[in-house]
Amino acid sequence: MKGNARILVINSPREAEEHIAEIGAEEGKVNWLASQADFLTLKFEDVSVTDAIMVKNDTLEMGAHAAYNKGVYDGSVTKSDVIIAGSRESLERISKRLRLRTRNTSEIADALDYLLKVDTMRKPSLMCRDKRIPIGRRTIVMGVLEMEAGEDEGIIFERAEKLISEGADILDITCNPVMPRKESIVCSKNIIRKIRHKSNIPICTDVSLSEDAKYMLDAGADIINDIWSLRRDSGLASVVASYKAGIILMHNTENRIKTDLMGTIYSTLRRSLTQCQDSGVGINSIVIDPGFGFGKTTEQTLGVIRKLRELKSLGVPLMVGPSGKMIQVSDAKVKMVENLEAIASIAAVSILNGADIIRVHDVEHLKRTAEITDAIIGK
Repeated sequence: MKGNARILVINSPREAEEHIAEIGAEEGKVNWLASQADFLTLKFEDVSVTDAIMVKNDTLEMGAHAAYNKGVYDGSVTKSDVIIAGSRESLERISKRLRLRTRNTSEIADALDYLLKVDTMRKPSLMCRDKRIPIGRRTIVMGVLEMEAGEDEGIIFERAEKLISEGADILDITCNPVMPRKESIVCSKNIIRKIRHKSNIPICTDVSLSEDAKYMLDAGADIINDIWSLRRDSGLASVVASYKAGIILMHNTENRIKTDLMGTIYSTLRRSLTQCQDSGVGINSIVIDPGFGFGKTTEQTLGVIRKLRELKSLGVPLMVGPSGKMIQVSDAKVKMVENLEAIASIAAVSILNGADIIRVHDVEHLKRTAEITDAIIGK
């Protein structure tokens, strides 16, 4: 089956209306979709008209519901996205029926079964070189160690020790973007070596080029955080695979996303994830990050936070970065500010919506936020 398939998150009638409008179905389907919010709702993209009709007929027969583009009725479209919603039991029956239809509907059944499995499967550990980081038992806190040009390495190391003492599970070594590349490589290598000599804590570092990744991994880093998801250097995945390291794929874009925000993020990360696996990176070594604020408006970032759980359909741990300039609502306006309360709120909501890892500068306070949120949701 070509295209993407994912579990939709529908929190309100307005969001149901948006999904119905996106696939071009009749307005009368909005109330139906809104009423299904308590059930599993799945979206399949670019389904042929013939297969879409079979999917809908089987879905209705099995006690669930379906919607597709109204152009299917008059033949004005050749393909349509399809949304189906129902109980897990009914979706399992639909999958069995679709396997008896055609080769294409059998592929749709494969995608359906995968989404049902992902929705309930136990999260594995994140594997990065010789380290195993448990996922799902509690929220993992990644502490950001940001370095400035010309900064004394001794002071940087003291900050690293402080982050560790405050409870960081992973250290993320990053340099101020204005720092020259060569200087950042030397500084990062030196501090990684120093930390590794004193501690066995997993170390992550922010690079997007294969050459830089080799330097960092040779120095002792365990995870590469690529804010461009292999789009700056496709060979990065092979380097990560050769070291059996972990990799974080973050969604980023230089162009504003105008339609289907979550679908665009999902498909971009899905391509990068597949590319990693094709290069030999194990599925248990990959993490995804939707990239709050990166190539997204404030309103779009809010939308991503609300619908984070849709990205769980990719079947790998989910990291978010509620750090730096985040979102605050003040005087009936949404604006970007750097504010601990805002960051803590976003971290908590993100954890509630499925985040497994939070990347933060203030480990001391956000560690407590994560622990309280974990207790609320029963992790």
